[in-house]
Amino acid sequence: MASAILTSAKHGAYVAIGLYLAMVLLVSLSSQSQSTFEAPIQVAHPGIQFDHRAQNASVDQAELAGVAGA
Repeated sequence: MASAILTSAKHGAYVAIGLYLAMVLLVSLSSQSQSTFEAPIQVAHPGIQFDHRAQNASVDQAELAGVAGA
């Protein structure tokens, strides 16, 4: 009885793994078939965003120093 359950579980696992691999293959092939893809929003280069934040931080520190000095 126990060996029949184990054999059935093995077959079920093989079927599940096979279905998973087939699904992954299908999704990867369908994503590669889409030749043109454009993002709805154009994002700036991360370095530019970092520089902008660094400038804001230096301005904030200068304003705080002015407030603290007054």
